Amino acid sequence: MLAKEAQKVNDIALEHGVTVEKVKKLMGGIKNYKSSRSAQLENALMHAKAEQVNKDLPRGAKFGAKDLRMLVKEDTAMQNLTEGEKQQYIDNLIEHRAMQNMSVRATNASAARDVQSTLDNVFKMLDSLAVRTGIYACVFASCGHVYDTAQATWFGTDNVMDFWEDVLQMEADKITRKLEQRDIRINYASFNTAIKEKLSIDLRGWPEGIPFQSPTSLNDLNSLLKVRCALKDGSCHWFHMSPRQREEYNALLDARRKKGEVVTKPRKKRSDAGIPRKRKGKENLHRRKRARAPGPSMQAPKSAEFVCTSEEESSEDKA
Repeated sequence: MLAKEAQKVNDIALEHGVTVEKVKKLMGGIKNYKSSRSAQLENALMHAKAEQVNKDLPRGAKFGAKDLRMLVKEDTAMQNLTEGEKQQYIDNLIEHRAMQNMSVRATNASAARDVQSTLDNVFKMLDSLAVRTGIYACVFASCGHVYDTAQATWFGTDNVMDFWEDVLQMEADKITRKLEQRDIRINYASFNTAIKEKLSIDLRGWPEGIPFQSPTSLNDLNSLLKVRCALKDGSCHWFHMSPRQREEYNALLDARRKKGEVVTKPRKKRSDAGIPRKRKGKENLHRRKRARAPGPSMQAPKSAEFVCTSEEESSEDKA
């Protein structure tokens, strides 16, 4: 039976002019048509019971699904519920699921594992979708802050990454590096507006007696060591401002602006301002493309839109 299946795959590949690997991909591609399940009352009651009995238990000693189901049946308070009470249990479960999906990971290591696992699934889904439908898609991913250990990466279906090199004259690796540099650069000079106001990120615990500036600008070794120790032991750390803190800070900046105060450090004016400048390296825009290794994901070369027949060629020769 396996031999017959292999023979059929080979016949299909020869008939359509594609590789055997592509036919196998089409036969066993991943499909994602199912939507997520809605919260059911039984699951909502089990979740509520788990919050009660498993809250203070260590890992390995918590009640499982079978035990929780029995506890729900034995709990008289969870029987003969009104429609409002049922809906309240369901709403609590929906809120819990939303918090789990959107909550921040406890450590940078767990966040990096989450990034890697999620991106692997996304790449597989896009690759399978490209095989089934022929779409082109690309993804760029980079770290989000200084302490993020996730590795910057990119992904593209088929030869879509040639678009960046041929049309925009930019390689995928260079784009990823630029994203990484953008994420880790901190504007100390305009921190109040560029970081705190725009990104809602603030710094807590900066050592007293040391001017707030980039550590690379500190000339005193003792001051530099104090900043390093504070960052290392966590007494000085970055944090995301709450919505209320952000509103209060924005109101404070608006009040200062209305008084005529300068809240952003002005940029230095170039000595050649107003004079048109030539773009450097313009003659090197069209770089040679990197060679790509042949593989099952490569598309077959596309034929010309119109193909002349032998009769048309002979008539052109006579003319």
